[in-house]
Amino acid sequence: MLRNFILTLLIVLPISASAADSVKQLFKKVNNGVVELHVTSIASPKPGQVSYKETTQNSLGSGALINKTGRILTAAHVVGKATNIKVIFNDGSTTSGHVVWVDTLIDLAMIQARKVPSSIEPLKLADKGGYTIGEQVIAIGAPYGVSHSLSVGYLSGIRDRDEIPGTSIKPRLLQTDASINQGNSGGPLFNLDGDIIGIVSHILSKSGGSNGLGFVVSVDTVREVMDSSPGNFSGFIPHLLRPNEAKAINNQYGHGMLVQHVIPGTLAHKLGFQGGYLNVIIGRTPVLLGGDIVVKVDGVALKDLASAMKIRQRLSEVNKGEKIVFEYLRNGEEKEVTWLVD
Repeated sequence: MLRNFILTLLIVLPISASAADSVKQLFKKVNNGVVELHVTSIASPKPGQVSYKETTQNSLGSGALINKTGRILTAAHVVGKATNIKVIFNDGSTTSGHVVWVDTLIDLAMIQARKVPSSIEPLKLADKGGYTIGEQVIAIGAPYGVSHSLSVGYLSGIRDRDEIPGTSIKPRLLQTDASINQGNSGGPLFNLDGDIIGIVSHILSKSGGSNGLGFVVSVDTVREVMDSSPGNFSGFIPHLLRPNEAKAINNQYGHGMLVQHVIPGTLAHKLGFQGGYLNVIIGRTPVLLGGDIVVKVDGVALKDLASAMKIRQRLSEVNKGEKIVFEYLRNGEEKEVTWLVD
């Protein structure tokens, strides 16, 4: 019996040590490509509190550098309402960042770092489907501000969502038991080959801590979004009004996109659109009131998600010299602005 126990130790220990060594080597390989994001953004309202002026808040997130030019993948909720982004690399160097595109439906965003240290190697995206339930995975991020923290777990589930109306994208989330906390959002989840299989989105937890389920946007969805030309991002952070919401704010059209925030340097910013400033909560959803309400673009009414996606597709296919008319409400007045595509 003792002999069998010793043989078991001889068999198990090398495997365990090998697994630990794999994780150790993997961390050394990919850690430099993970960045910390310090974000100043328009503040979300607190329950029971209404703010009558635009306020800001500071938050923390993570990101994954995916090329030498400074493109960084992160979560939409980390940078979607950003007014300032500070990127911190593992060597301690810092630079500024700006939003390239945001997809709030999928909780995915791309930012551009102004400068990247020459010593930092970009990370690699896994192929579509490059993961298996039960495989060991690692997450690297800045939980509660503790930079470049490693957590290890397993890929514990695959969760497909309904196809987004007006697109062929069917978002897929990957579930993991790797420890994920505030500050991990937007960071990468790796397989043991060191490839990114997802970008951290959110957790389901009664306490708000890591003792719950972690979910990441799968590499399949990341690649689909990147292939769908999101670089033609118009710069609106939207809230699509439901009919009862439109009625509640005396929107005579009964539909439209309430502009939450306008990303600087984008088309929406150049056309002069304005975001909201009045923090409220509708149901459980934080909403900024007071911004423009876009009701029609190029003759297409913004009535639902399908029409919004149709408009987004139209804006990604424009040709030089075309004129696109935006009809909107500002302080209850009907206005329009024309975009001459240059």
